[in-house]
Amino acid sequence: MNYITRDDVLDLHMCAIERYGGRLGIRSQDRLLAAVTAPRQVMFGTELYPDLASKTAALGFMLLKNRPFHAGNEATALLAMLRMLTINTYRLNPDFSRRLAPQLRGVLHSRLERDDLTNWLSDELVEMERVS
Repeated sequence: MNYITRDDVLDLHMCAIERYGGRLGIRSQDRLLAAVTAPRQVMFGTELYPDLASKTAALGFMLLKNRPFHAGNEATALLAMLRMLTINTYRLNPDFSRRLAPQLRGVLHSRLERDDLTNWLSDELVEMERVS
């Protein structure tokens, strides 16, 4: 399993701010680190997020809910999730990011929980494997 790093997320944040505008900068290093390390969490020797869908959903969920940046948290979460899937060999079509964005808005507005995002993402990844 390949993971994105804090520096990767910072690069994605900078890209999001340059592209869409907003205030560049970190509001909370602790919140950023919590989001970046979430996919790797282990409890009692067992991974909390055992597969790519759950790890990617945990990353996106934590970036959205923790809001570690002054601005651009939503765009950064979207880019981070896309990057995590890409570095783990998923070839994403352009339509996928358009389907992911409403899911992230649902999380942001508390209509969806992390498990809902995980289930949706898991179904999407299965569909991508079928098409490949």
